[in-house]
Amino acid sequence: MNNLFKPIARVNLHSEVMQQITAAIQSGRWKPGSKLPGEIALAEMFHVSRTCIREVLKALAYSGVVESRSGVGTFLKETPSGGPAAVMDLLSSTDYAEVLEMRKLLEGQAAYWATERATAEEIAELEDILRREDASLKEIHTAFHNRVTLLSKNLILIHILTEFEEQFKKHRELNFVILPDADRLEHWKVMEAIKSGSPAKARKAMHQHIDYIWKKFPNAFSSSGKSRKA
Repeated sequence: MNNLFKPIARVNLHSEVMQQITAAIQSGRWKPGSKLPGEIALAEMFHVSRTCIREVLKALAYSGVVESRSGVGTFLKETPSGGPAAVMDLLSSTDYAEVLEMRKLLEGQAAYWATERATAEEIAELEDILRREDASLKEIHTAFHNRVTLLSKNLILIHILTEFEEQFKKHRELNFVILPDADRLEHWKVMEAIKSGSPAKARKAMHQHIDYIWKKFPNAFSSSGKSRKA
């Protein structure tokens, strides 16, 4: 079988693979309900690692485009949620990029103030959240962000972030659904920055955490026409 996919540029692996797979679905190369090639086959088609393919498939599954059946494989859904380009729409929309900007502004400042204002005991309790073994990654992720917000001890900021909780939820989930190990590591980087006692370092670490998925899929934001650099 001829390989109809183009070799992937090393710099934007995830974004390029995502775009080509999405285009293949839209063109009808894979029909609704059909089984996609396995991770090894896809990795060979694109000349990338299985890890890269696995992360892209997670993004597609998260968006409702494909579904993974344990022991069977990955299938294109009969009726993809929002259409086959749903995940690309999510990543490339102006709304997504603007929410990233607001998260960096608000959550970055929360980390800054938490570092300035939290007691040693409160910082230890924040670290305990990341060490929990009786909770899911989703629960830990949510609890960690919420606690950083509370430790800012700015009632107006806490109120604003509470009001935006639903808008931020999907964007936060994208990180730990697609890249759970990396997301866990990013939380520890924020934690260590807070423990260092440097508010500026903590804010920067939070910005980098929020930007992580954007950095993995840089081309996906090109349609917004805005720079998203920290």
